[in-house]
Amino acid sequence: MGVNEDFDAMLHDIGACGLYQIRQYTLVAFAIMFSAVSSIGFVFTAAIVPHRYNLIFFFALIFHLNERCLIGACGDESETSPFTPDWLSEAVPFKSNGQPESCLMFQSLNATICEFERNVQERCYSWVMDGPERTIQTEFSLMCPENEWKLALVGTLNNLGVLIGLPISGFISDRYGRKTALVIALVSAGIFGLLKTLATSYIFFVILEMMEPMFGGNIYGISFILALEMVTPKKRVVGNMVIVFAYAFGNALMGLIAWAARDWRVILWATNAPALLFVLYIWVLPESVRWLMSRGRLGDAKKVVEFAAKLNKADLDKESMKDWQNGQLDRVDTDATGKGDNLWSSLRQVTKSGVLLLRLALCSFCWASVTLVYYGLSLNSVSLGGTENKYLNFISTSLVEAPSYLITWQCMNRLGRRRTLCLTFVASGIACFVNPFVPDNAGAARLPLYLFGKFAITGAFDTVYVFTAEIFPTKLRNSLLGTCSMVGRIGSMLAPQTPLLTKFSKFLPLALFGVVALVAGAVALFLPETKGTSLPVTIKEAEEISKQRKKLRQNQEDIQSDQEATNQII
Repeated sequence: MGVNEDFDAMLHDIGACGLYQIRQYTLVAFAIMFSAVSSIGFVFTAAIVPHRYNLIFFFALIFHLNERCLIGACGDESETSPFTPDWLSEAVPFKSNGQPESCLMFQSLNATICEFERNVQERCYSWVMDGPERTIQTEFSLMCPENEWKLALVGTLNNLGVLIGLPISGFISDRYGRKTALVIALVSAGIFGLLKTLATSYIFFVILEMMEPMFGGNIYGISFILALEMVTPKKRVVGNMVIVFAYAFGNALMGLIAWAARDWRVILWATNAPALLFVLYIWVLPESVRWLMSRGRLGDAKKVVEFAAKLNKADLDKESMKDWQNGQLDRVDTDATGKGDNLWSSLRQVTKSGVLLLRLALCSFCWASVTLVYYGLSLNSVSLGGTENKYLNFISTSLVEAPSYLITWQCMNRLGRRRTLCLTFVASGIACFVNPFVPDNAGAARLPLYLFGKFAITGAFDTVYVFTAEIFPTKLRNSLLGTCSMVGRIGSMLAPQTPLLTKFSKFLPLALFGVVALVAGAVALFLPETKGTSLPVTIKEAEEISKQRKKLRQNQEDIQSDQEATNQII
């Protein structure tokens, strides 16, 4: 038996859920919560005036701020002057919705007298704010409509940074270790987050906004690996629940912090300063055992295994590890440790298989669709959610993810992956289409409907992750899953731009999400079902998943027929 098989057997001896696992998951949960907070911070720091929030990411659309021109001749002194004085209608034009124009005022007849020529309008360059919220929009004077694209661009650049950072993080993770990569990502994200508070211009801010995820955008992925590898396969579902719950709670925590602070610099300080403490993970977080083994560092891997057994008070057969020493790379099956081929090698092999090439294209479309709808719904939830409290809307759409994961896992086990993916896409698409047609006098119904759409697309996100991992062969699995994830970033990069569609119609964002979700639901039906099948090892096995599934179903039918025949005889 090789060292990889030895380790798999040791997991059962160490214990499935002991003090070591609790310690590991607690440390990882804090990292994942920060990942959620870090990835959605720009939603609160770069809010577009007429919109609202995001979640996991994005953008500057969160606070529904209102502003008007500062009229010094009429008594305004600063941005905190009374927002609706009696003379306001004489000084500034109003929109059709009853709100004052953001950047227009009537021409002043005298710089010291509150008199205006109402037939002539002019631009203003100082503002009075309606409310305590402060974002980069107010900081860098981006209030006027022509600047909204700059605020939407913040979320797009954030996701572009993630896309660029994924291969960087992968290189560090493979070369220097999972723990090292995680600590670098956590601390770097915290440092860049704090540096953003020093930004003196929009350009400075967006550069830092893109650099932050370039170095800290893969916190979730690394944490996921570190958490799940030290539990037995039967406990991985429970472990995954801890991870996704931590992420949902991190999103909700972001909403609470923004609700309390309402100032972009205070928000950044409150969420990023604690991240500097993650440097302590260098000493308290164990390195990935499988990575240590893949590098031939069996002696270091042995220390982690023994430490886990000691915390769990488990009796470990040390005889099987007596000859584990560093430098024994020749004893390790690198494929078993998940190293596999690199991205380009994997893609070359896929091009030789029409079945896998089509499957990769379909999965990539599903990934791009689910990220667009997921982040888009998060993004638009404040303005379209249904309650006046934008923070409550954000927190609600964050917490709804937790029950979604539980129900989705049950559906995958009972209905299968393909049906679950199709149903969650379709359910979210229908919810998106119906929401805009809810009458204004029944606006309270919009929030439950909106939450259901987010609930469903969260289920689709969870399903597509598992589904993609199960339909590709072992040696190509990591690379192709990473390829789909990178393509999915196209959707998350486009999502921050969708609020701009409301310039043409308030229905367009949700209509777009509905169409994309329904098409993705139909595409999912062309993927093979993987429920109950063994993970394919070779390309041929991956191509024949449908045959394996058919054979499995036939065996189940034969067993059922034999049982019925036995019952009749009895």
